[in-house]
Amino acid sequence: MKFGKHLQKRQLEIPEYAASFVNYKGLKKLIKQLASSSRSIRSGTSVPIRTPEGETLNDPQAALHANKTTFFFRLDREIEKVNAFYLQKQDELTVRLRTLIEKKDAMQSRTDAAARNSALLVTLQEGFHQFGVDLNKLQQFVELNATGFSKILKKWDKSSKSRTKELYLSRAVEVQPCFNRDVISELSDRATTSLLELEAWAEGESITFNKHASFTGASQVEPAYIDSHGELSRAISSGNLKALDDTIQTLQSSPTGSDILTRAFLSAIAEAPEECLAVLKNSPCVDVTAKDEINERNALHEAANAGRLSIVGTLISANVDVGQSDAYGRLPLHYAAMHGHVDILEALLAANPKTLDSMDLDNFTPLIHALHHNQLSTVEALIRHKARINPTSDKDYIPLNLACQHGLLEIAEVLLRNGAQILPDAEGLFPQHHVARRRHASSLLRTLQSFRVNLNEFDKLNGWTPMIHAASEGNIENLKVLLESGARLDLLDEKNLSALYYSAWEGHLECMRIIFEAGGIMGVDAKDLLIRPSPASTHSSAQMVLDADGIPDLALPPPILPLRRYGHNFLDKKTFVQLTFSEKPSDAVYFYQQGKYPAARLMVSSKSSDVISKNMLLPLADDSTIVSFQIDSLETFAIDFDIFATFGTKMIARAVALSQKFNTANSSGNCVLPLYDSRSRVIGQLCFDFQIIKPFGGMPLEMTHFAPYWKATSQFDSRPLITGSSLSGDYVRLYVQVTRDDVPVLFPSWHVNHCGIDIPICSLTLEQFKHVATLFPGNSGKVDLATDKEAFEFDSLQKLYESMQFAFLSLEEALALLPIEINLNLHVLYPNEAEIREKNLSAVSDPNRYVDVILDTVFHHARQVREEVPEAARSIMFSGFEPTVCTALNWKQPNYPVFFCNGLSAADLKSANYSRSDPDLVKYRSVSPMSTKEAVRLAKNNNLMGLICSEKLLEMVPALTHSVKAEGLVLISQAPEGVEKYYPTPSLVHSVDGVLLNGGIIRFNETIDV
Repeated sequence: MKFGKHLQKRQLEIPEYAASFVNYKGLKKLIKQLASSSRSIRSGTSVPIRTPEGETLNDPQAALHANKTTFFFRLDREIEKVNAFYLQKQDELTVRLRTLIEKKDAMQSRTDAAARNSALLVTLQEGFHQFGVDLNKLQQFVELNATGFSKILKKWDKSSKSRTKELYLSRAVEVQPCFNRDVISELSDRATTSLLELEAWAEGESITFNKHASFTGASQVEPAYIDSHGELSRAISSGNLKALDDTIQTLQSSPTGSDILTRAFLSAIAEAPEECLAVLKNSPCVDVTAKDEINERNALHEAANAGRLSIVGTLISANVDVGQSDAYGRLPLHYAAMHGHVDILEALLAANPKTLDSMDLDNFTPLIHALHHNQLSTVEALIRHKARINPTSDKDYIPLNLACQHGLLEIAEVLLRNGAQILPDAEGLFPQHHVARRRHASSLLRTLQSFRVNLNEFDKLNGWTPMIHAASEGNIENLKVLLESGARLDLLDEKNLSALYYSAWEGHLECMRIIFEAGGIMGVDAKDLLIRPSPASTHSSAQMVLDADGIPDLALPPPILPLRRYGHNFLDKKTFVQLTFSEKPSDAVYFYQQGKYPAARLMVSSKSSDVISKNMLLPLADDSTIVSFQIDSLETFAIDFDIFATFGTKMIARAVALSQKFNTANSSGNCVLPLYDSRSRVIGQLCFDFQIIKPFGGMPLEMTHFAPYWKATSQFDSRPLITGSSLSGDYVRLYVQVTRDDVPVLFPSWHVNHCGIDIPICSLTLEQFKHVATLFPGNSGKVDLATDKEAFEFDSLQKLYESMQFAFLSLEEALALLPIEINLNLHVLYPNEAEIREKNLSAVSDPNRYVDVILDTVFHHARQVREEVPEAARSIMFSGFEPTVCTALNWKQPNYPVFFCNGLSAADLKSANYSRSDPDLVKYRSVSPMSTKEAVRLAKNNNLMGLICSEKLLEMVPALTHSVKAEGLVLISQAPEGVEKYYPTPSLVHSVDGVLLNGGIIRFNETIDV
């Protein structure tokens, strides 16, 4: 999401801060105006700039200086505005926290059981939680403004061709008090520790993190309150009116009696019998208009929240103000709406109709609260009273959009019947876009259609239609409804990409099939996606390239000469540990008490000296689900998972994964760890998958004697594009598996049929594998290629590929047999978890051992070739369908490139359902569970050379080709399955870097070019 849209959305979520954010939109507009005026002066096509003193500026340099003065004057005022508001909020929060800590210390000074069950304890805990929420808002305010200043300075530098960002940030922005994180961190720590101390004390434990000053004034009052409140509570809960009346009479003569009785009345409203409440109310010492010191709720708030209609009526009759707001800015009407108390809502509106559209501090009206809690009857009642259902400003929430976002069909229908307008929200999405994104919302989509909502509307975020949203999210039902409703498939977004493209990119094959069969267009012609260098400085100003915000880009063009890179990063002697958190952020870190920690961060660290700690905000973002380390040894390796408040340093929870979890025979697994708080209580859990890649166990190839592969890249902006590599010509594919005695052999199927029994290759030893060969159909009387090399002849590489399929050779024999001039693609077959279960392949060895024996054979062959012919070398590339094996192959060595195969069989594209039992041969095995996006991420994160993708997929969605190559990867298309004579189209040959033909030959273009 663009920062401007993101900022606008965040301003809506924290409305009390909205007016004090940096005016990012205004500053961006100012930059565009100044840039336009400067270009006009240089070209002499507009009126010269006039300074405030009336001086006319015709000189471009003088105009630039004046523009700079104008811009930074505005920027300085924005900094002052942000800083002044921050200091105000900081002071307010500091006072609030001091008050909360005073009350906490006073309560903790008591040792009796009554104190631990008092209403004040509950109120204090709520106060600390609300303080944490408000402090988090201030933290967000600081971070968003820091990002805003940084981005607007970057845009200024880009437009003015200057370098002021870093200097200005360090001297004018970061020195401001609002960007000093220490104060917020201290407030966060004090609030966290105080709450932990209070919770421990309530459970009978005594824990003190920090000693605070003694507040004797508070402690003198609290004991009396707690003792008397205990007596009152017992009398009220038992319904003993006589005991209650006696206690009231006693307290009426006490100097603190009025305060004690009033607090007891407030805390009893939710559950006390009405007779007891009437006795309390009739006492002259009870102030029915009083409010709580912490949450600022009065008796009417509590009664509306609890649904006590008769009490509400009594309080209204006693002239309690129905327009009184609490600490959250909420009126009694807000609580009645969120809990669905329609009768109370009617009474409150009758007392004061002007509260109908009142907003709380979150900009929530009663209607929005009712909607959020799915209170249909309350929504209908509010609309009968003419509640506002359309926004009056861009700072208002839009009820219809929220109803569609949450899939509330009946409420959406009510809103539409009463004239709700179809408008974009702060994120730029219309109601139909929210519905299209949501699963199981096809009925709501039909409802929108019945009200003539435009189902081809472009959103204001990325220019997406509802069709693109549904395709991107994989919502098949919504997609079908849109097609039935006549929604167009030929509409492209602002990047000229179609719904078909996004369904393919996200890996939603069924959606892709539906769109393709319905005539969906392929998207953009590939060339439009390529990143172009900026024009040379000799071009006219009218030809300047504009960025996403329309601001001129004056960056210099990239270097002309490509950069050649040799090999890739590898482990050498290190061990690679990768943690992958759950795809659902809520599953990765889960607290049993939801909402207790609204803002937190996860720090993943280890005591190993070579491990850098990683901090991630919770819930985890998509780009934060993978954490990797390179360590010296697994023997002493352990990982600490610490959870803190976002900017605090006091630990909320901790989990530890010990070395025994990783130092096992398995190279991968799943781990679920309990989260312990500072009192060793389990308060949640943390889940992740892990993968261990150990360094190559044999002798690696020496870099000085065996040159690695290379690739040439051209740097366009920050995204390198491959323009050439050492891969050229034809490569013959050999399918490699490992036997039970750790010998790599060539065989294209998981099983070999022996006497009518399918035996897994991984269950056989090499000797047994050779014995089966003598009885294999078609091998009777055939020459043993491994022993009679002179009889080995082939007319073409395709014939060679066919003869090697079932030759029953070990990899060592095949390498020794084949002429060194023949380039090889060693395609490593390794089953995934489902195939291990379904095809009885449990005998397969660990991925580390599996890869090591293959690499050892290849390295041994490379050394033998070099001994026989100095400077000679065979060109070899690796490929595979299993991500674990591809990752291990790449991390264990830097000499040979590795390709990840993300191909699709014809069955996949036809039915979109992956059957792991067919076909028997795994050379065209589908990996449909992994999307193109995930495959690209895997390749980039692990330095793979590129991807091998289905030709059918690339033909259907040509824009995918350029999305992959734009990430700096080599792309090979795989020929359609079952086509004997395959001739790729010229457009495909030109766009990809190579083609995998059905004859088992990978043919690279003469030069890899973008």
